[in-house]
Amino acid sequence: MADLTLDVWQFVRLMVSMEDTLKSHGGGRGSAVKALYDKWEDLWVDLDAQLVDLGKHDMDAFADLMMEQEVVLEEVTKADRRVVAEQLEKVLRQIKARLLKLDDPQEVEDLSFERDELTLTIKSLKRD
Repeated sequence: MADLTLDVWQFVRLMVSMEDTLKSHGGGRGSAVKALYDKWEDLWVDLDAQLVDLGKHDMDAFADLMMEQEVVLEEVTKADRRVVAEQLEKVLRQIKARLLKLDDPQEVEDLSFERDELTLTIKSLKRD
């Protein structure tokens, strides 16, 4: 087991993806996704509340937290890393599909950044 460090925006993408997976699978009782979601739920709820508050009152602080800060997930097993990689691959597929439909250069740039960074993170998760 080792710690896993993700950028806050990657953790947000991961947790939203896990929520979507759990909703589409009736709550996912007993699944690896459910176990990880439960393990990180308190951190996620606190972070999400902080992001919502900053988004309403301080966009600079919101952007800093999202893009410049990291989340450290403790005691992550190899099996956990595989689940994280699978969920981030799902996000990556969604980003790639969305990129094909975009015309706005700024949105393309932003999503291209996320695509490239997620690709590196997924490779790292699979390598370790």
